[in-house]
Amino acid sequence: MPDNEQFDELFLRLRTGDLHAYEEIYRLYCKELLQTAYRKTRDRVVAEDLVQNIFISIWDKRETLHVRDGWSYLCGALKFSIINYVRSQVIENKYLDFSKSQFSETEQSSDKAELQDLSSVIERGLSSLPDKTQKIFRLSRYEHLSTKNISASMNISEKTVEYHITRSLKWMKEYISNNYIFLIIFFFL
Repeated sequence: MPDNEQFDELFLRLRTGDLHAYEEIYRLYCKELLQTAYRKTRDRVVAEDLVQNIFISIWDKRETLHVRDGWSYLCGALKFSIINYVRSQVIENKYLDFSKSQFSETEQSSDKAELQDLSSVIERGLSSLPDKTQKIFRLSRYEHLSTKNISASMNISEKTVEYHITRSLKWMKEYISNNYIFLIIFFFL
């Protein structure tokens, strides 16, 4: 690593637009800065980007920069670049966590509302069925009883139970498709 006098000379040449001085500064300090950046970020691509941005900044500001100690200047620039990078990562992670939680909560509340709406449509559809058909449907679909168990508990034949289940399913399918389409249209308009 060059001493301060060498860097001062290189920097004076850089201020006049000497590309060779810039390349020499890059050659002398880049590897050391990359190692430091990598130790702090544990990400080679990020480390390379940070160091590259420092050298781009040096070139862009070459005519107005006043540097006394080159290595200290570069280390300070790297330190602030790493701090800004970490700060941006923290903010980005907080935003991602927040947006995930918001999306999740919104999605859940939307799903709950849709489920409640669908449940109320199903209940209205069931209430329009005859009492016996309603009871058989509820025993079959809500209490998960078999056709045989329903027929035994109601003292009716299994064929009668099957008839009522088939009838109620056809009715509910038609009722829900007619009423739920209205709900979908209502929510999206």
